Amino acid sequence: MSETLITFDGLQVDDRFSLSRLISAADVALFAELSGDDNPLHMDDAFAAGTAFGRRVVHGMFSAALISAVHTRLTGPGFVYVGQNLSFKGAVHIGDTLYVEVRVAEKKMAKQVLVCESRVVNQDGVSVVEGRSALKTLGAVSLDA
Repeated sequence: MSETLITFDGLQVDDRFSLSRLISAADVALFAELSGDDNPLHMDDAFAAGTAFGRRVVHGMFSAALISAVHTRLTGPGFVYVGQNLSFKGAVHIGDTLYVEVRVAEKKMAKQVLVCESRVVNQDGVSVVEGRSALKTLGAVSLDA
């Protein structure tokens, strides 16, 4: 069975995709285990309570991973991540709901690269991560089984 891939030509400036996710303590624990980032700011309630944040902070790269997930849903499997600039604007806490949106901002025709703008906001509409990314087409890829 064959699946139709989204192509570079099939995506246009202003195309976008978004998702939302409620962040749980289990998400943070799993991300810490997978990444090896066990900073007590993320993992220890007592430690985090003594910081300027007052409570545990979700890994910034967890939010970045959600951006990556949105890229895949926007473009499908026919593209590869080749660059990312991120700015962390605010803390994310366990129990927050994140809304992640990626928008195609530019198409670089010669290199077959999409430049995308990313934004992550919390349930209060506060921007917590913003960035730009580059996704390159893989060219002719077949999903034939």
